[in-house]
Amino acid sequence: MYLMRILGTLLVFFPVLSVLIEHQRSVWLMILLAMNAFVWPTLAWLRARNSPSPLMAEHQNLVLDAGAGGFWIAMMAVNPLASVVIATILLADRLSAGGVALMKKAAAVMLGVFLVTWLTQGMAVDLFVSQRTMFATLPLIAIYLMALSILTDSIALRLRIKSRELERIAMMDPLLDIANRRLLEKRIDHELKKLQLSCRESALMFIDIDNFKDVNDRFGHKVGDTMLAAVSQILHIATRPTDTPARLGGDEFVILLPNTTLDEAHIVATRIMEAAAVMKDVAQEAVHCTLSIGIACATRDMASVTDWLQAADNALYRAKREGKNRIFAH
Repeated sequence: MYLMRILGTLLVFFPVLSVLIEHQRSVWLMILLAMNAFVWPTLAWLRARNSPSPLMAEHQNLVLDAGAGGFWIAMMAVNPLASVVIATILLADRLSAGGVALMKKAAAVMLGVFLVTWLTQGMAVDLFVSQRTMFATLPLIAIYLMALSILTDSIALRLRIKSRELERIAMMDPLLDIANRRLLEKRIDHELKKLQLSCRESALMFIDIDNFKDVNDRFGHKVGDTMLAAVSQILHIATRPTDTPARLGGDEFVILLPNTTLDEAHIVATRIMEAAAVMKDVAQEAVHCTLSIGIACATRDMASVTDWLQAADNALYRAKREGKNRIFAH
């Protein structure tokens, strides 16, 4: 806002000065115009910067800008070209900065200040626009509107980036920086739709850390969280970029393996189990990590996300029931 205010007051200075000179206004009024153009932007910046609520202070500054616009429109005897351009730019700027509510407030203040000033100045109206005033107004129209468009586009780009970042955060597990259930179910649903259109297989792998509750009870949650992070890292390393490793909750992980047969998924599961087995030390504690893994393949006949998750969960249950530290696939 500081740079835009400097640019705006500078560009407004010339058409207003042109009209004031034509109307033979006092030197003091021109000095006031210069202060508005060259001193006020810095005062407004300092006021907002030192305020406990900078956003609120800046909105107040924007309303004061509109009031100043109404004052100068009246002092120009409602010069049609300069007045319309200044009023339009001020209101458009408020709309982009604070929405309709700020624009309405600014418009009310602008109109109020204009009416008070105009009435005290004898309701002067001069509709003549000189060539000098016209040329002095053209840079305000061209340069400021272009700058406002560039600023608006820049803000929109930053908002899109932030929106994507927030969406990514909403789809990731906050502890492990791995996909959460929300993202996993979206990917599974997308994969099921693709399977309905093609004759291929995809696999879903359920992974559970054996006796994880005992690790938490014996060594504390710090060791448990470190173990979860280590397993998460193993899943990232053992999978392809097209796969989706995710945390379903607690110590349960799921991996979506698109375009993968049951045998290929079994090879991946074996690689994961071997990597977990060599983990002997977690957060400086001697902890042995074993995994139980269930695998279920989906074909074009699989009905829903829930059905596929349930099939993989059933396979995991079989692996646990048969003694843990093993893989069951069907």
